[in-house]
Amino acid sequence: MKDGKKVRNPLTRTIIIGGIIMAAIFGLAVSGLSYKIFERRMMSLYTKHITDIMNLTLANIDTDDLRYCIETREPTDKFKELTAYVDQVRINYGLSTITIVYPEKVGDKVEIMQVVSGLYPEERYGDSRKDIPLPLLGDYITDFLPPGFGDQVYDEFLNRYDIKYSKEKNAFGNDYYAAYTIRDANGSPIAILTTSASLDEIDATMREYMTVIGISILTLAAVFVIIMVEWLKRRVIKPLKQIGTVADDFERKSRDSKDPEALIMENKSLHKGDELEALANTLAAMSLHVKAYVEELLKSALQMESMRDEVTRANNLAMRDSLTGVKSKAAYDQQRQRLNLDIQAGEAEFAIAMIDINYLKRINDNYGHEKGNIYIKKMCTMICDVFNHSPVFRVGGDEFVVVLIHRDYENRDALIKELKDKMTELSEKMELEEWLRPSAAIGLGVYEQKKDTDCDQVFKRADDAMYENKTQMKACRKV
Repeated sequence: MKDGKKVRNPLTRTIIIGGIIMAAIFGLAVSGLSYKIFERRMMSLYTKHITDIMNLTLANIDTDDLRYCIETREPTDKFKELTAYVDQVRINYGLSTITIVYPEKVGDKVEIMQVVSGLYPEERYGDSRKDIPLPLLGDYITDFLPPGFGDQVYDEFLNRYDIKYSKEKNAFGNDYYAAYTIRDANGSPIAILTTSASLDEIDATMREYMTVIGISILTLAAVFVIIMVEWLKRRVIKPLKQIGTVADDFERKSRDSKDPEALIMENKSLHKGDELEALANTLAAMSLHVKAYVEELLKSALQMESMRDEVTRANNLAMRDSLTGVKSKAAYDQQRQRLNLDIQAGEAEFAIAMIDINYLKRINDNYGHEKGNIYIKKMCTMICDVFNHSPVFRVGGDEFVVVLIHRDYENRDALIKELKDKMTELSEKMELEEWLRPSAAIGLGVYEQKKDTDCDQVFKRADDAMYENKTQMKACRKV
């Protein structure tokens, strides 16, 4: 860049960093999604596998014989066959464990009794087990279990009727457990059958799978970033540098210059036929338009000043109702915005009075619009006299809104009554013409900090109260 200007954040570096970040985000998203899908699928297969094993084992259990053995703590022939069958199930299906236990209350403590445990031959009969006693039917194993585990097992033993699945980590690895309460024909609990299968293989497979996916994504991302950077250098960055050089020259020549001729930018065609060439041509054309525009601005400065004054006067007129002189609906819209800002800042304290004039159409039809205008202005004067510390808005042909603030807000109920009393007093003066005896329905809505999130909610309550008041009045005054 000219004049010693340096780019602090080169586009190339931004693209590379952005590409790496996007690749990392994409890789993490794909890896995480793949991991969840793979894990869910594998866990579904494991669940079905363990469920089938448990159903097969349950089908080979004689519940009456099992209850007898637990109560007597003496193995029967069927029990010995069951033990051999459980051993074979563990071997055939490669289970980490398969056991039958019986939880029982002994005093105030829950004890877990060993009933059957599937073992490999070397675990049951091998030399390594000669000096290590194995828990057999009737032995308590509670002391080998985590604290509080017995109470949990006992509760599930009594109350659970389906298979419970859980993942548990122990000193031997990560296992997937299933437990089911064995019940007799009457539904009474007898014992708990548990099985577990190692998840180490699935964890290893998932790690390998995720490693392959991660490497593949990073490789593809690196190739993509390299290709994209090279393409952008030729098609974008180089043309942008040329455009920047021209812009620097233009800025240096036009700086502090009062000559419109200095506002013409040199046009160096890029001959790319793309958006960047169109941008260069547009900038050159724009400089010509800017030159012409500046010349026009110099000529029309006084006219603009006059126009600004006219706009100000027009805005002031727009904020006032031409008939009554009070604030207009446009002014009320601005007031709404200010009130909403006060509500957001927690500084709002106001009420809204909705006033709808009665019988305006009848007076217009019977006496003409001139008398109707007198009727409107008479009502407006009464409203302004009563609420002389609050802004009054005419928001429709026969509708006025008063935003009660400060003293009027504090005395709102008394002021509403005062306005109604004045209308009642005039309505009783039958010697006055009808258009000099204004009548209106009035509704009041008070801002509630815990209830209202904007002033439209307060306006809605005031409007509803006004219509309720109009219904009560039944438009039944005497002319």
